[in-house]
Amino acid sequence: MDYERFAPLVTPHTATITRMAAALVGIPDAEDAAQEALMRAWRAWPGLREADSTRAWLMQITVNVCRTWQARRQSHGEIDYLDTLIPTNGATLGANDHITALDLRQALLTLSADLRQIIALRFYIGMDSTEIGELLSESPATVRTRLRRAIIQLRRALGASPQTIAAHDAPARKDA
Repeated sequence: MDYERFAPLVTPHTATITRMAAALVGIPDAEDAAQEALMRAWRAWPGLREADSTRAWLMQITVNVCRTWQARRQSHGEIDYLDTLIPTNGATLGANDHITALDLRQALLTLSADLRQIIALRFYIGMDSTEIGELLSESPATVRTRLRRAIIQLRRALGASPQTIAAHDAPARKDA
């Protein structure tokens, strides 16, 4: 691969890389993480075999960079990146919105890191189970199962009744 082709193939994906980094490591560090991902991509560019897989390749690099950043944070006892995903500034939110945001943050913190990652990729980035599965080297079915598990745990943490949880978790009926 020649380096002259790097910028035209990568540039259309930079906004997605930054959004993904924001969802995974937080808004304050998103640009730095995205830049690190792009630098790693630049260094690894000769190893990319098919230009058609540039997006998936970049997303994988970004996830790997963000995992490294998360591990570094945990080892240093830093705050969770979720503090930057859900605003808590009462001046910009109504009272009910502020309480809901706090409740959602608390509920998200009850999830394991891998389930929070699935939630972030699905709802903050807007990726589907196939894309998430490709990024995390899991099958789409596994991603959907983990996403369903995360949503059930969130509903429980937010105080949903067992009947509500059961009704939302019931498998969809297929009409014959």
